[in-house]
Amino acid sequence: MGEDGALLIHRFRVPMGDTDAAQIIYFGSPMRWAERLFTDWLATIGMPTSEVLRAGFGLPAVHAELSYHRPLRLDERVRGELRLHHRSARSVTWRCEFFPDDADDDGGVAVEVLITQVYVRIDPAGPVAAPLPGQLLAHLPAPPAAAKTAKEPR
Repeated sequence: MGEDGALLIHRFRVPMGDTDAAQIIYFGSPMRWAERLFTDWLATIGMPTSEVLRAGFGLPAVHAELSYHRPLRLDERVRGELRLHHRSARSVTWRCEFFPDDADDDGGVAVEVLITQVYVRIDPAGPVAAPLPGQLLAHLPAPPAAAKTAKEPR
């Protein structure tokens, strides 16, 4: 684990394709950044998306929240941090925080993304919620004591 319990840290610059005409991040960009964080982390623990799907399972997103605390601009250096926010028997909620990665900045979070995914078995009739696999549970920290209680998917 990384800084303050982060499962994964990515550093990058805000590319032009992630900004609007005012050169401020487009509102949907942090969702892609968050997906990159959790899919990269899953790959590092031996669960790349392609293999999860090939095995007949998936992790569809069922809920997402974004909070913008300050703008991030074109070419600004960013530090993205992935943390476990909550887990249940069949779902996991990731907290992805994006900070200015500049020594002159106070380092406060600029954008926070919460995204809940349910582990499912892909069935011809549709996805069926399944228990989180041991391979994933073995790499997750104990759930934070003060985490919000997410509604348990069926």
